[in-house]
Amino acid sequence: MLTAGSASTVHAVRSGTRSRYQAFAGSSTPSSPDGTEGKSAISTAWPPIGPRAAVEDIALALAASKGGVLVTGPSGSGKSYLTTRAVNELRGHSFVVVIRGSAALARSPYGALNILLSDLDPGYLAHPVLVLSALTNLLRERSEGKPVYLVIENAAELDELAAMTVAQLARNGTAQLVLTCTDPQRLGGEITRLCGDGFLHRIDLKPLTFHESHAWLEAGLGAQVSPSGAHALWTASGGNPHYLKMLAAELAESGSLLKSDGVWVLTSRSEQHGRAITDLITTRLGRMGDGERKVLEVLSLARAVPLESLLALASADDVDSLEKRGVLVVDDSLPRMARLQSQLVGDVVRANVPPGRSNELRRLLLKSMDPALGQRSMLLSMAAWALDCGAKLGREETLEAAAAANRQLEARLALRLVRSIPGHSTVPGAVAEEARAMMTLGDLAGARDLLNLQPHEPGDGVTLAEWVRLKLAEAAILLALPETTAQASETLAHVRRRLEDETITAGEGQDIATLREELVLAESQAASYSGSYAEMAARLEEVLQDFESHGTEFRLLAGSWLCEAWALTGRQSEAADMAEQLAADCHDPAVSVAAARRATSRLRFAFVLAGRWDKEAEMVQPGDDLLASAAEALPTAIDLPKAIFRCLQGRGQDGLEALIPVISQLRVQDNEGMLDVACTAAAYASALQGDHDQAVRYLKEASTQLRRPTWRKERTKRYLAALTRERVNGPEAAVEELFNLADADRDEGAPGHEIFCLSSAVRLGAAASAPRLLDSALRCQGRFAELCVAYARATMSGSAELLLEAARLAEDMQNDRFAFDIAETVLHMDQVQSDKTALRKARQLAETCRQRLRTPQSGNQEGLKLTAREMEIARLAANRESNKGIAAKLHVSVRTVEGHLYQIFGKLKIVERSELSFALGNVEGGAK
Repeated sequence: MLTAGSASTVHAVRSGTRSRYQAFAGSSTPSSPDGTEGKSAISTAWPPIGPRAAVEDIALALAASKGGVLVTGPSGSGKSYLTTRAVNELRGHSFVVVIRGSAALARSPYGALNILLSDLDPGYLAHPVLVLSALTNLLRERSEGKPVYLVIENAAELDELAAMTVAQLARNGTAQLVLTCTDPQRLGGEITRLCGDGFLHRIDLKPLTFHESHAWLEAGLGAQVSPSGAHALWTASGGNPHYLKMLAAELAESGSLLKSDGVWVLTSRSEQHGRAITDLITTRLGRMGDGERKVLEVLSLARAVPLESLLALASADDVDSLEKRGVLVVDDSLPRMARLQSQLVGDVVRANVPPGRSNELRRLLLKSMDPALGQRSMLLSMAAWALDCGAKLGREETLEAAAAANRQLEARLALRLVRSIPGHSTVPGAVAEEARAMMTLGDLAGARDLLNLQPHEPGDGVTLAEWVRLKLAEAAILLALPETTAQASETLAHVRRRLEDETITAGEGQDIATLREELVLAESQAASYSGSYAEMAARLEEVLQDFESHGTEFRLLAGSWLCEAWALTGRQSEAADMAEQLAADCHDPAVSVAAARRATSRLRFAFVLAGRWDKEAEMVQPGDDLLASAAEALPTAIDLPKAIFRCLQGRGQDGLEALIPVISQLRVQDNEGMLDVACTAAAYASALQGDHDQAVRYLKEASTQLRRPTWRKERTKRYLAALTRERVNGPEAAVEELFNLADADRDEGAPGHEIFCLSSAVRLGAAASAPRLLDSALRCQGRFAELCVAYARATMSGSAELLLEAARLAEDMQNDRFAFDIAETVLHMDQVQSDKTALRKARQLAETCRQRLRTPQSGNQEGLKLTAREMEIARLAANRESNKGIAAKLHVSVRTVEGHLYQIFGKLKIVERSELSFALGNVEGGAK
């Protein structure tokens, strides 16, 4: 499988030719006023896309197989690149012949072999046995006893006679074959039999994963690429390296992909690709038959189709051929759904299907579909298809599709659907979905204006469902604005009363149950702004009592809100247990990627407050492995939570490396209003690295806030800002702010967050508050609460031994900063200076944590650098060399060695030789 990390180009570049894409230069034109930089050139000489092991795999296969190796994969997957690299390593001791098959050469007998047959008598060509004998002698003569390798690109384009001859050369041992092929089904029968008989070892090149694509893009573009931008390019390319490279080039050329603050980010512009990609894909599709083209057209227009329905429209051979060539994929869901591997192929095909043909294909697909198969999952794509081809959609169907688009954050499609309804501005359901879409796009003012003239009560043609959804949209907008919080609460309360009245009048039907679920989620969102987590928990516990009566997505969303509420109100263990159960549902196909990512953020938070940092670190972001994802991808959904977690661990460098590309993307597009919290986290990460000026700049940028934050976001921002100011200005102001936060947490019933603030304040020197920390921690559950109890008791006792035990708990929990702070406290205790055992344990723990944190030295150790001679002696001593042995190696006296060691121990603040390895790891920036 190709992965990021091997050598020079994706595919062989013919000498004398140059692509119009030039290399991304290290320098660029001056930055524009908005912080973006000028265009850079793009090169064909990108770094390798396959690891060294993949090249070695071919060499190993050739050594082990009787006849050679067959490398298959879609066009642009790197077959030629990989085989060329492998063969280049064989050239020194082998005789290599490169043959390229083509459709033109396949029209004549032995066409691809003409390079070898040009000197033969034309009469030989009428006798296959003579041709084989002549080629066998020719290759043996020219190889001069060396192994012979026939490298055949596009082996499926060999004519029947050429394929038969090549196969016989492999069978009689004259040559080993290195074949590349896009469509194995089109290989000649003789070569196919080589595979079946075990003569050829087959290697299938898979598409790049998201993480492989991201790494390769950064290497090729010469700078970091924002995670959401990389995900969009990976999704569009289908993981095909050639498409990925071309797409990056074209988007950079158009300005849709640009450098901002040294990071490549994707703008909100709508350009998907340029003419070069269109021409390339059109050329490749032109070789397909009518049946294959029909399959491509249906899948490009419908996005995904039940396999059973697709087989009712097209032949199984055509579908099977496209699947084996990697053009389409069939997932394992029920029903099994077929879709194109690359969105780019779908975009190009869709753009070239005339409206009449599109409408006819849509009619045929609808006729062939079983109502029980795929209708719900295809609702959105079929509605979009109807818009594109001019087919008529009913109002209810359009509204249902718009609601589905909003759930999946396809905001622009939701707007298209809503605005296709005649007189949509007078249809409450349409206005509600239009407002939700505008909220997703960050247009709060526009969304609020839409709702000003809407009806206050159901009636006059307005259904209860339309009215409820209108009011829920209104409440969401009101919540986002600080001055209208009370109105939002009143709106939600009014909706609850109205639904209760309706239940009394008409009973609890399915429609009412669905509306109740939507209301519960809206109320949870409102509580997350006000911090009313105790009320949220009580309501959700009641709702989720009848767990199985709800759908998977609602259970996940409501359950994740309950996890957050429990974690903050002192029930962290219960929150972590439920979060562990819900984590698997984040990857359930029945759950939209948007819902899964929002739920994941809350589950991560619950794990952090519970002290289950191992579980937080293990969580996989939903949708990272999906080639079909939301159009309005959230830049904050991919890396921001992980980066903030790194900062909480004290790993400033790791956090900053993850934050910089996210911040650059958010500066271009920040629909969620998360730039401020990202900048605050970056400020703390910078402060941990000792860059106080940069920390101050990030804090200044974070001070501007356009929309009202949720309770959790506001607390996270203030907590990180306090820790930043401690590093920049000293502990006094930071401790005061942490106590202010802790007081507010206590008043609002959030002890789960209170102990976070109190434990930080005590570590910053407020030891007198250890009793309060103990009292608060005893009212909480979870490993972090247990750590706070142990730390508070150890601080109150003044026992170095108990403090080191607490530090070990923190280290086991992966809270490196907490462990490091405790170890540093022990090192500065007067009574420890005479206790060599405690001193050694504290130093070892501090240095172990410092190395994981990658944090610069602080305090008096700054400037106490070892000289070159001292470093040399220290290394030898750390490797258990005796003083006498060191003196002999360095040609100095033993007394000189002893004097140097005395200076070394003083500079490193150690007392025993056994501590040198830890101390040297710190001085040299890592463990020996």
